[in-house]
Amino acid sequence: MMRTVSAVIPTVGRQSLTCAVQSVLDQTLPVEELIVVLDTDQAVNVPSHDRITVLRTPFRGGPAKARQLGIDAARGSVIALLDDDDEWHPGKLERQLERVRTEPDPLWIVSSRMVMVGPGTRQRILPRRIIGPQQPLAEYWFRFSGLRQGGAALQTSTLCFPTELARKIRWDAHVGAAHDEPSWLINVQRTIPELRIIQLPDVLGTYNVQHASESRSPSDCTESYIEWGLQYLSTESGRVLGDYLCTSPVSAAVSAGSLRGVRRSLQCAFQHGRPGPSAVAFALLSAARILGHSTMSQVRR
Repeated sequence: MMRTVSAVIPTVGRQSLTCAVQSVLDQTLPVEELIVVLDTDQAVNVPSHDRITVLRTPFRGGPAKARQLGIDAARGSVIALLDDDDEWHPGKLERQLERVRTEPDPLWIVSSRMVMVGPGTRQRILPRRIIGPQQPLAEYWFRFSGLRQGGAALQTSTLCFPTELARKIRWDAHVGAAHDEPSWLINVQRTIPELRIIQLPDVLGTYNVQHASESRSPSDCTESYIEWGLQYLSTESGRVLGDYLCTSPVSAAVSAGSLRGVRRSLQCAFQHGRPGPSAVAFALLSAARILGHSTMSQVRR
């Protein structure tokens, strides 16, 4: 089966776009086209190339809408997503499409590991755990064991899937959701039970976290993360829902320095779920971090 690839990069005009674009053009398996979707009304310097198409969203709608605009315009039979501050390694597409060569369309999504760079010179490989082909995504992502996050991940810039799949189940159906790719992927898996999610153990890209993500806000977003969990994980086990409420909303609370957010997350975890000991410990340690920062700030004054 001959498959052609359309790469889609949504961008708000970051300088890193040039490197992201070049990593697509340098693939050992050439893309059919590279669609750069400008989610800004500002002028953006997009490299000139005969395989690059530039689109612009009608208004600043966020990455999900921008991705879907690119997907709807794509000519290729396969979509490969890339954020404008990430990069692919040269053999990324070739390795992924060889792995799914015999998989029937549109019943597959293929991902891989990435090296996460930042803050500063720090580097680590994500995820530590690879998802099983039939493992429920919510359980893979949110059932917590240990005190470190990052054990499970399906990062957007690793995702490759049939174009038909994302036209039937749209990315932009989840605009405003606290989690972008988890919302779409969980919806796809629930809609298509026979779907195979294949995550290669190879490190096939670079995930840059040197700068604040466009999807994050400096304000306290704890409530939006709690609402997401109650909406998207309501049919999951009490352990999965409880662990989620003790971790993702708590991380948002820590970013905002909100002890109230941690308390609210814990309250919801026990009210709506059955969190495990590791997730509860994570939340309590996070509360201690906030208290420690607050105490240090007072001492400096």
